[in-house]
Amino acid sequence: MADLRLDGNDAGVATPPNYPHAIDIFRRLDGLEALGMMQRGEVPVTNITRWMNFSLETVERGHVVFGMVPHEELYNLIGSVHGGIITTLMDNALGCSVQSLLPAGQVATTMDLHTRFHRPVTAATGKVFADARVVHAGRRTATSEAHLVDANGTVYATGTSTLMILVDQPNR
Repeated sequence: MADLRLDGNDAGVATPPNYPHAIDIFRRLDGLEALGMMQRGEVPVTNITRWMNFSLETVERGHVVFGMVPHEELYNLIGSVHGGIITTLMDNALGCSVQSLLPAGQVATTMDLHTRFHRPVTAATGKVFADARVVHAGRRTATSEAHLVDANGTVYATGTSTLMILVDQPNR
């Protein structure tokens, strides 16, 4: 597994040729193992996680938490974090909660995603957490739900997702 490890630089960003695409990791490892390795920094996180500066906080079977520190660069025109950023954070957690149940060679992709915004998220909110759990997992689809909360447990958004479970085809 040495070829999956980060290059050890302080920024936590792997550089080629040590930067495999996430699908390569999930082809070889079951979801729980791969996500745990991502959380520990043993393999790179997905590109969207890195680009959005999300943190992988909790990885358990059927349960994943991602965190994000809101800042003004993420604001929409009314002065709060853009709904698309919040939805992306929630989608990450929702999808990974399902991925944590899957064996090597299977991946989950979002078919349907609903986000409900309950209060604005701003820099003053502090770090927020998208806490997602699988509600149902079948052979072909799965459903998960998430709550976006702050450190005090105040709910800022809720979401649900239906995901399609695919058997990877390496030659695609």
